[in-house]
Amino acid sequence: MQDNLKFEKTYQDDNLIELKISATSEYASAYQNCYIQNTALKDIAERICNYVNNYEESCYLEFGKKEGNYTPAFSMELLPADSFGHVKIEVDIEIDDNDSRSHRCCFYVNSELGLVEQLGKALKELVAGPIGESVSLQSW
Repeated sequence: MQDNLKFEKTYQDDNLIELKISATSEYASAYQNCYIQNTALKDIAERICNYVNNYEESCYLEFGKKEGNYTPAFSMELLPADSFGHVKIEVDIEIDDNDSRSHRCCFYVNSELGLVEQLGKALKELVAGPIGESVSLQSW
């Protein structure tokens, strides 16, 4: 199975968006739903696009809050790209199966700079897109 990261808009109420985030690698596959303000999603999309211009440094992104009394959260870290433009993305997916928020699934999704840039641009468009629309690193 090919490594991928997919964001699907499943709900929107004014400026609050629910995303179903799915991640797949050679070793693991997991998904979760999380809530994010549309302005925060635009900021994350912009930060992804900026990463492509400065890919020698990592870029940590968090969707929601990982601690406290909040809905499930998702994070990913775009690690520095190698000389061939290959990027490892460390995803941290909260498994929403208990109240203590103690179950998480962390693994790498492999990609490349061009696909990461396309994802950043597509996430900007997803903010205004219809419910049911999705964007991903790779076509599934």
